[in-house]
Amino acid sequence: MELRVPKGPPPSKVQNVQTYSSSPDQPLLGVPIREGTLWHLSAQDRFESVTFSLFVNGFAFSTLDGREASVSLSPFSLIRNCRFQSGECARLKSFKVSLQEPDPCCYFAVRSTQEREAEEERSEWVLGLSHTILLIIDSLLPMAELSCDPLPGIPKTFRRLLAGYLIHRDDPDALSVVYCELQAPVGPRASLVIYESDACKSPIMEIPIFESSVCCDVVGINCSCFVVEGHHFASQSSSERKLWLRALSNLKVKLQNKAPEPTQDELLHFRSAIRENIRTLQATQESRIARDPLLRLLEKPTKGF
Repeated sequence: MELRVPKGPPPSKVQNVQTYSSSPDQPLLGVPIREGTLWHLSAQDRFESVTFSLFVNGFAFSTLDGREASVSLSPFSLIRNCRFQSGECARLKSFKVSLQEPDPCCYFAVRSTQEREAEEERSEWVLGLSHTILLIIDSLLPMAELSCDPLPGIPKTFRRLLAGYLIHRDDPDALSVVYCELQAPVGPRASLVIYESDACKSPIMEIPIFESSVCCDVVGINCSCFVVEGHHFASQSSSERKLWLRALSNLKVKLQNKAPEPTQDELLHFRSAIRENIRTLQATQESRIARDPLLRLLEKPTKGF
């Protein structure tokens, strides 16, 4: 059977994997975009007042007695609201910042005599932090659109359903920007193939997708992270994450139902549906802001693959 290959978008100029440090001790950039007073849960398990400053790539805080700390965030940092169940802490509107699961968290809180006012202030802080993480992601990803069309002359892409740049967590201190392609099933398995770039010339790794494979999101405010068989990825937005997870879920349903391998016409139908979702996603995406990477580029690839 001859495969009909529609013409997809031209490859970007990215040729090699870009690997960045995700260490939390990187310098904070620019001037604070927001400053204020928060309460920080100290090592003595008590909340103390701190001056908190939010930057484009992390945050810093200082105590009344002069102690200071700064933390650079990464695409895999998580922001979550939380609540303490008893004592004085229960009356605070708290949130936590996880640098990377399952690392320890930093706990902060807002205190106000008016509950609604405290809720609103906490919401502003957690949204600011979550937008900082998305800005970091935006600064690392190339300007390239999602695709559902195979590349002419590249047979390994002929079963493509969805492809695009994602950020892969290589190890606790490094991450890489890679091009990922979700491929239709062959027999009892589908595949998520990872390439160096959207030219798809050099596969780095293939993650098999079976009916029992674990593919799930990561809980966090405005979080764009998800997990596929133990591999952590970050997409440009939470909406794009939803598209990847929906495509993975649909493949798993077909595998669970022992559906036959899709024909060429069925592949075209699947791509048509995914293409509509891509167009809907692109229509709601905000303009890219960051021009330069907000994390430190590493000279040598990590051993994460």
